[in-house]
Amino acid sequence: MRLRQRDLKPYQLKKHGKFKDGDATTYTGYEKEGREIKAKIQPAGGKTLSEMYGLKLANMQIMILEDTPIAKEIDKDFNSQKQQYGVCVYRNKDQEPDYKIVAIRPWSGHLVVDLERV
Repeated sequence: MRLRQRDLKPYQLKKHGKFKDGDATTYTGYEKEGREIKAKIQPAGGKTLSEMYGLKLANMQIMILEDTPIAKEIDKDFNSQKQQYGVCVYRNKDQEPDYKIVAIRPWSGHLVVDLERV
């Protein structure tokens, strides 16, 4: 199933880990420049998610990604627990992400990603 192109908006996806600054100092956090992805983000809700997350559901969003090479890479890295990701939903691309990925569920033709407020 393909998603409507008019519903997809650009968001910044940033990796979490250890990085080096320009002056060779290392820091732990999110990378300064991330990748742009096109996705649909909406508030989380429903009986299943409320059973899974309980009161945290008020701080959750659902991101729907088409099944692209970037989405496959995110799914593979996240499920093998190699990499953590953050998404700038309401922040500018040069700021720290305001949501982090907590779960990825494959669906027919796209991925459903659970985001939690940082």
